Amino acid sequence: RLCRMNLRDGTVSNLLDDPEGSVRDPVVHCDGRKILFAYRKGGTEHYHLYEINIDGSSLRQLTFGPYDDVEPIYLSDDGIMFVSTRCRRWVNCWITQVATLHRCDANGWNIRALSSNIEHDNTPWVLPDGRILYMRWEYVDRSQVHFHHLWTTNPDGTGQMIYFGNLHGGVAMLDAKPIPGTKKVVASFSPGHG
Repeated sequence: RLCRMNLRDGTVSNLLDDPEGSVRDPVVHCDGRKILFAYRKGGTEHYHLYEINIDGSSLRQLTFGPYDDVEPIYLSDDGIMFVSTRCRRWVNCWITQVATLHRCDANGWNIRALSSNIEHDNTPWVLPDGRILYMRWEYVDRSQVHFHHLWTTNPDGTGQMIYFGNLHGGVAMLDAKPIPGTKKVVASFSPGHG
């Protein structure tokens, strides 16, 4: 649940009073004034992007439609990058939809695809140099399980390239984030699909 704590009296209130709903992937804007997250209302099938002020005011839905929009991040130009099933593809070896990189304006308008991977792109994050670091799953002419490595792209989807891995299988590299003040990143390494 996305909750707000009153620092004066310690009470907690739910920002989204929906016991059947689900919140995921919250990220705080660099100005510290708002939070972007994915939310699926109870009784519905799809996640959409929402934004709310840090004080719990001005909740607004940014994306709509029969798609899952998840793992959002704020970009330096005030745009939003996220992972979405809008590509309308299915994983080649299972009954699940593929989600790839998309972006939109700060108000949720102007949604466009940034990647055209056959399988998933996940967990984008902004690097200090402005590029986007993400996990890309691929298995064309490869093992279907063992290639989930780190790639980068520019915020407009150009310049996609390998960041780390991709030569040897066996490890899924998840939720990679830069370590402030260094040229290093930290990621969760997991066998198989993670």
